[in-house]
Amino acid sequence: MTIAPTFSAGSNNRHHPPLSFAVAAGLASAVPHWLLYAASRVGGAVHYCMAGDKRRNYLANTRSLPKPRRHRPWHAFQNQALNVLELLKAASEGEVASDLSLHGEHTIRSALDQGRGLILTTFHTGNWELAGLQLALRGYPVTTVAGEQLRKGWSDQVKALKERFGLRMVGPGGGVRELVRNLQANRVVALHLDGDLFIGGLEVLFFNRRVRVPRGPAHLSRITGAPIAFAFSHRTGKRQLELTIENKTPPPASADEELRLTQRLVTRVEERITEAPGQWCIFRRIE
Repeated sequence: MTIAPTFSAGSNNRHHPPLSFAVAAGLASAVPHWLLYAASRVGGAVHYCMAGDKRRNYLANTRSLPKPRRHRPWHAFQNQALNVLELLKAASEGEVASDLSLHGEHTIRSALDQGRGLILTTFHTGNWELAGLQLALRGYPVTTVAGEQLRKGWSDQVKALKERFGLRMVGPGGGVRELVRNLQANRVVALHLDGDLFIGGLEVLFFNRRVRVPRGPAHLSRITGAPIAFAFSHRTGKRQLELTIENKTPPPASADEELRLTQRLVTRVEERITEAPGQWCIFRRIE
């Protein structure tokens, strides 16, 4: 399915993309995906060498992980570079370039059949951006929370792109009430467990450290009655992606159950990161 691009004339900034964004999207559209992949290998490795703070943060975040034999720390930077290039290509062409296999679609259908919406908890792995676009393209009503997108000055354009694909965007200031309204409208609300992470919220054990994670997913489930399902994106090839949605979990019945559910979800994040640390793209220090 193709969505008509892109930026028509108008007074809103979303209709006048910054020159840097327009040029980057145009270049990404002008080359085949294999060349984007090759560029991401070089660009990601260079970024790893040049971005000292991000490199140190990533190494600190993953220091306790058992690394697969072929894992190298710059792989995460290469994965993120490809994520950005794929999103820019989608912005210019109006379609998703990568091939995505969806597993667990029955979880979404059964939850929406119950009429209370669904909370999808996920984290920044694989290409979570294209995974969300693909769900929207398949007709599922998806809402997500988003702050600054990619880089300063590009947020409006990236948000407009997602909205053209059918994603509903809620800003960080939208609050719990806006998310509750979306669940009451029987929508899928996607929330990242590692987004803006570990400030306030619930204290859990994450890679043998006590950290705080957002209580939003479990708390929203409790107050709305919407079930929760864990979802994750995974790269299986140069342009192949998988999105796996696990079986849904009933809402917690108490504050103690909120904490236990959140810990189980964070443990699933740990397990997935351990299996593929090069696909986890968080470059701020987790403390």
